Amino acid sequence: MASRFIVERFVFLLIAFIGVILLFHTLVVKILQDIIFVSYSTASCASGVILMTALYAMAKFNKGLEKQISNFLYFKGKHHYKVLLKEAITDGLTDLYDHKYLMLRLEEEVDRSKRYARPVSLLMIDIDHFKGYNDTFGHPAGDGILVGLADIFKRCARKVDTVARYGGEEFAIILPETNKEGANILAERLRRQVETASFEGNINITISIGLSFFDGKDTSFTKENFIKDADEALYRAKSRGRNRVEA
Repeated sequence: MASRFIVERFVFLLIAFIGVILLFHTLVVKILQDIIFVSYSTASCASGVILMTALYAMAKFNKGLEKQISNFLYFKGKHHYKVLLKEAITDGLTDLYDHKYLMLRLEEEVDRSKRYARPVSLLMIDIDHFKGYNDTFGHPAGDGILVGLADIFKRCARKVDTVARYGGEEFAIILPETNKEGANILAERLRRQVETASFEGNINITISIGLSFFDGKDTSFTKENFIKDADEALYRAKSRGRNRVEA
């Protein structure tokens, strides 16, 4: 009789123990799922990376949770990666590409032009008398001009073009598959758009543009040569009265 009581008690305790384990497992899975969504936003930090790694390791003991984490990281991770990449290659003020990315793209386009003997053009753009605008209206107004110009350049350029802030008040646009005549047409369009635009505070400005063209035939030609030619053309535009395009 006593032994039967002991067996029944053991079975009862075993069932209760299993029930507690299952309940605990369910709660842990739910908590982990909630933590994942919170911790993912901080995954770029060292602590976030460690936490995500620990969560994924723990999920190895639960196939359902592992699948959910994998799906989450795949679909959400692609967006997170794109956001980080955009931040890494974009100018914070104008939302154009930055100088570093411009140089990478320029080298790629020069190499492609040599390989396939296809034309590529480069525009170097500078705001006329920009220091005077900053001194007269203040730097916030100057920033507004830069943002406004960036919008005009993006609106006029094609999707295949690379529009970048070269530095300060200078911009650059790479025009793949574009000969000298085509580049000059776009440059004049940009110049006229800026000349007739009114920026924040009813400020009117003009720009000078230097145009450089490469046909892919000179195998010794480099991106530095490209920039030098465009800079020299820009200098001529400045010295000949500004608000003009020189090639």
